[in-house]
Amino acid sequence: MNGGDAAIVGSHQAALFAYVRSLVDSPPVAADIVQETWARAIPSLRAGRVENPRAFLYRVARNLVNDRARDSGKWRPWLADEEAGITVADESPDAERQVFAADRLRMVRELVEDLPPRCREIFTLRKFDGLDQAVIADRLGITRGAVEKQLRIALLTLATRLGEIEGEA
Repeated sequence: MNGGDAAIVGSHQAALFAYVRSLVDSPPVAADIVQETWARAIPSLRAGRVENPRAFLYRVARNLVNDRARDSGKWRPWLADEEAGITVADESPDAERQVFAADRLRMVRELVEDLPPRCREIFTLRKFDGLDQAVIADRLGITRGAVEKQLRIALLTLATRLGEIEGEA
């Protein structure tokens, strides 16, 4: 976007968004439509073919709102309607996958227990407790670089051991 584009966008953005927002019931949808409006309008605005930029922007936006409404109506028969009792298939893992995942987690926890104490502590704080590396460094009184080094060692060790185990199976 060049300086002229930025000036046009800056002078019309708030009003254009308010206009589109008055036409649709969702701020994210309104933001998408405004963005698409700019993508479609800027080439004509740059070329100087538009006498009234505000009216042109509003017309482009209105057309996009109409297109979106038409498209949503086209797909409506194919979308699940929870109020009508239609439900989407359960995407949760089946029992076999749950057992496999639990077994894999147990295996990883056992391998973590075999890590050197400091490495195990840092890995556990990061991966199981979800602490940020900077927080771990502060808590343990070490540098962030030391935390990162211990995490690399842990991940490399675990990946190697898991590869060995899977190679045996």
